[in-house]
Amino acid sequence: MKPVSRKARQTLRGAYCDTDGTVYEMPGLGPVFRTGRRFVAVERSELIRLPFGSELFSMPGRTPVFHDKKRGFTAVERDDTGAEIWAAASFLCSGYLRTYLPAFVKSAGAPELPLWAYAGLVLMDGEFYAPALRVDRDARSDPALHLNDADLNASARSIKKRYPDNRLMRQLERCATVYRCLCARNFFLGRFEAPLPTSPACNARCLGCLSYQDAEESGFCQSQERLDFAPTPEEIAQVVLHHVKRVEKSVVSFGQGCEGEPLLRWKDISKAISLVRARTERGTITMNTNGSLPEGVRALIDAGLDSLRVSLNSPTEGYYLRYYRPRNYGFDDVKRSIAIALEAGIFVSINLFFLPGFTDMETEVESLRSFLREFPVNMIQARNLNMDPDLYLDRIGFRESEPLGVRAMLRCLKEEFPQVRIGYYNPPKESFGRDL
Repeated sequence: MKPVSRKARQTLRGAYCDTDGTVYEMPGLGPVFRTGRRFVAVERSELIRLPFGSELFSMPGRTPVFHDKKRGFTAVERDDTGAEIWAAASFLCSGYLRTYLPAFVKSAGAPELPLWAYAGLVLMDGEFYAPALRVDRDARSDPALHLNDADLNASARSIKKRYPDNRLMRQLERCATVYRCLCARNFFLGRFEAPLPTSPACNARCLGCLSYQDAEESGFCQSQERLDFAPTPEEIAQVVLHHVKRVEKSVVSFGQGCEGEPLLRWKDISKAISLVRARTERGTITMNTNGSLPEGVRALIDAGLDSLRVSLNSPTEGYYLRYYRPRNYGFDDVKRSIAIALEAGIFVSINLFFLPGFTDMETEVESLRSFLREFPVNMIQARNLNMDPDLYLDRIGFRESEPLGVRAMLRCLKEEFPQVRIGYYNPPKESFGRDL
């Protein structure tokens, strides 16, 4: 038998799918990715084997693009049988950051894509690969930890019996079982970070909001239903105390995907934190927020808040405003909240939504560098933006500049700001003084 060369064993193929969602490899044409609106050739150094727990998606109404040696970048509308084909994408499990988008051309009348972070996808030796890197080695990023529905259900029954009147416990049970929220599952399984959704209202109208969409305006529905009640300070404190007393290096966090803006309830949350801190100093209490109410941030810190994470799609004010569409606050309020937290000496993160070709373009990187010089935060939580990339770029008024590449951008940041961690999760206070 003639031996197979290493080169032959590692032949890269572009991926596409039929209209039923079956994924195929494209023979005879080279694979292509997208960055912003640009098509780029695939580099092996960008690829990792698709991590366990990731998903594959079809992209309806989007024609896949490949590379032809004679014609260059080429959109292929049909397979060799004449059937219509669509672009295929990967969705990475938590802890991973995509570096390129799938290569496609949007057809006229194509539906808007639902709220997922679409990453490129190729095949090599019959296995799926994606352009990505792991940004957090925390064990929370291992989906294999969540293949335990029997244990989860048993714990949920036990907790329901112990706290029959706590509505927040019931909300977390729904999140853990219906939406399979990994954070909510961790609460019932007694480990890591537990969520504390508290606010049914919001003062922003984010384009990519996971819990509220006007389908007629956006073209798609939300990923989950928003919390429809306001837990009392006592209910919140009960959840916190249950978690922190049984979990070492525990974290509890306000500001979840199933709620609005927690700062709108800063008075009740401050009371809940005070109730907890009157009982124990265990656990890290953090808030994930849009940072819209500086006076609320100050009160929460006075009550015992340990860390603050402020979400940004961009450090550039115009892009920020066109994505968040804030009501009764502005970008200066967000910056003032960050400044208050830094002055107070608590741990401060920005939750930066990454879209390849936008977040890593020269003008945005320079804007982020200026932001970090003014606000020396402790951590950048690098998260994939969950949104149709074309819709996002259209709605924020995207003005393209040269992309550095996500990996090069992160290297640049680490060189200039070595004290700033780059990760994915809210860390426990036991690790605030050291790198992760």
